[in-house]
Amino acid sequence: MQPSNPPSLAGQSRLTGGGWHAGCPECAETWKLSGGERVVVRAVRATDAERERAFVQALSRESRYYRFLTGGRVSDEVIDLFIESNAGLALVVTAEVEGLPTIVANANYVVTRGEDGDVGEFAVAVADDWQGKGIGRRLIQRLRDAALGAGLHLLRGDVLSENRRMLALMREFGFSTRRNPEDSLLYEVKLVLGELAGNGAQQAVARLSAA
Repeated sequence: MQPSNPPSLAGQSRLTGGGWHAGCPECAETWKLSGGERVVVRAVRATDAERERAFVQALSRESRYYRFLTGGRVSDEVIDLFIESNAGLALVVTAEVEGLPTIVANANYVVTRGEDGDVGEFAVAVADDWQGKGIGRRLIQRLRDAALGAGLHLLRGDVLSENRRMLALMREFGFSTRRNPEDSLLYEVKLVLGELAGNGAQQAVARLSAA
C-alpha cells in the first residue's frame, strides 16, 4: 500500500505527534515478537539511507508491488523522499541480522490538506521474512496514535484489491474500505480519527492494541 498524494508541508510544526521524530532517540521502543525476536522501532534518520535502499531492494516482487504498486525497481527519488520528508512521520523497524542493524519494516504518513482538516496519507511495508509476526499491526497502531496526537482528521491510503491480508487488517482497525473510483484495482481505506474520541470506539482501539 502507499500514500496516494504527494507530501505537503501543511501543519508541519505538529505533524509527528506523540514525540516521534528523528531528534528524539529516547522515543525508540523495543518490541518482542511472537517468535521471540527483538526489534527496535524509531523515527527514520538521514543515516538510514543505505539501509533503507537495501530493505526495499530485498523485498520480493510481490511485496514491492503491494507497497509501491510496481514489482520493478523502486527509484532512489522515492526512497529519498521517505528518508528526507519532514511533512509527516516516518518510522523504521530494525533488527540485528548477521550482526548488523538491518531495517526489516517501515511505515509513514505524509500530510495533505483535506476539506475537514489535515489528512495523513499512510503506507506500511514489512520484509518478507518478517511478515506474520505482528510488526505491521503494531506499526499501524503507532501511526494511528501519532496522527491522533498531531490532531490529524483522517488517515487514508490505497491497498491493492488482491492484498487481502492488509484489507482484513484495515477493517479490523475500523478503517472503511471502498473501491477507488479512479482505479478499480485499488481499495481506498480511511479512518476518521475524530470518531475515535467518542461513541465507544476507544474501547475497541484498546482491545486491538492489547491483542
